[in-house]
Amino acid sequence: MKPAFFQATAPPRDIWSEHLLGVLKNLEIPPGVVADNLAASVSMYCRTFHPRGVQSSDLKLLIARAFCAVDDRVSAECVLRSMSPHRHHISRWLEILSELHHFPQLLPYFSHAILRPANWAGAQLDRMWMLDFGRLVLADAERHEMMLYCSVRMMIEKTFVFWDATEGEGLLGLKNLAALNVDERRKQTLTMKDDLLDYITDLFKQQMPLRNWTTVPSLLNLDL
Repeated sequence: MKPAFFQATAPPRDIWSEHLLGVLKNLEIPPGVVADNLAASVSMYCRTFHPRGVQSSDLKLLIARAFCAVDDRVSAECVLRSMSPHRHHISRWLEILSELHHFPQLLPYFSHAILRPANWAGAQLDRMWMLDFGRLVLADAERHEMMLYCSVRMMIEKTFVFWDATEGEGLLGLKNLAALNVDERRKQTLTMKDDLLDYITDLFKQQMPLRNWTTVPSLLNLDL
């Protein structure tokens, strides 16, 4: 019997890692061991949790968080500067990406800036957030009043964790409320007679006994 010969094959290409290294290069982040390890780590995360692909803004924020995880804030800042409007609150984003444990659930809201830190006179920066309805993409089927309320509830539930450290004290700014038009011909919106503001306030009040809050975040209509 003739001996069998097996030809060695090259290891399969990691498309995710190659793409990530290309992204890092475009951001002018120097190559090296840290970049290689980060690309491998983020690529594994994407293959596991986003097998169908990741939008560019999501991917950049994942990269920024990965750099924060290894305490490379210089590179994380470089990533954030390439994103708008994230570049306007870089120091706050660096804190969020370094500390917030619920980041995966909030990624799409963060990356599209639907939820983002905000500044307001007299408000402590770490206690104020903005919810921008103008950046929320809704399908036609979701523009039914009941579906809109469900969408709003889902988003608000993601924000509760922001104020746990302050026992509910803080501020939530609401922007582009008119984007939630139920019937554009009749100009009916969820904000008529402050219905939406009352609804969100009730959602926060329901959390007080559940999260041991002593108060609830104040709501601020930024469209006024």
